[in-house]
Amino acid sequence: MAFKTWQTGVHIQQDKALIVALIKEKSAWCLRRWWSVPLTEGIIRDGKILRPQQLVDALRDWRRTLPHHHRIFLSFPAARTLQRVLPRPAISLRDSEQVSWVGSALSRELEMPVETLCFDYAQDTFSNTFHVTAAQNKEVDTLLTLAKALRLHLAAIIPDAGALANFLSVVAPATCVAWRDEHQWLWAMRHQWGRRFTTEAANADELAALLALAPTDIALFDADRDPWETLARCQPPLPADGAGFTVALALAMSEVAG
Repeated sequence: MAFKTWQTGVHIQQDKALIVALIKEKSAWCLRRWWSVPLTEGIIRDGKILRPQQLVDALRDWRRTLPHHHRIFLSFPAARTLQRVLPRPAISLRDSEQVSWVGSALSRELEMPVETLCFDYAQDTFSNTFHVTAAQNKEVDTLLTLAKALRLHLAAIIPDAGALANFLSVVAPATCVAWRDEHQWLWAMRHQWGRRFTTEAANADELAALLALAPTDIALFDADRDPWETLARCQPPLPADGAGFTVALALAMSEVAG
């Protein structure tokens, strides 16, 4: 086709939004552009958007640089999610019945009305369970409103830690991908992902111990392992802090149907 869609990952953090746009060429990812948009103090605190209009204003100039053919993958902070493992019901259910059953079970587990929750789940046939991820509807709605205000072609809202699983195919034989900032570790494996405080693990070896993994099982993107190296082609100049864009890159590598 004449125009290739820019797959664009937007990692919204406390003090900035880091953004990466990729295109797919012959099954390989190639860089189109990257952005670092500073955010003033008070717009976001502990992963929660407190001043959504100021966030919209901060991202307007960036939005003007996007082509018409773009697809946006927005981060949702793992710190604002809840994860539960629920046993599958004894009887077989249709898809619509499964959704209702998972919603009711999750509501009872969390003691929260199901209508206040946005949730997704995956079946684990090995353990005969559902792995469920939930967030508050009002926080997801804030991101949906942001996308609408900026006229973004939104493909998905993805937990930041969960997006790291998109790197698993390029870090084998490692079975876990990890990234850290000043306060937290984000990690992902094939069927699970999560967050740990840096006070719990000072380095990747200690994180591996927390996750019951061997140190060699973890692929850490940091100053020594640059995530840009996973791309088939990059257009310089690249940012000085390459590792800081790890989650944005992972988001942009997301695959969706259609």
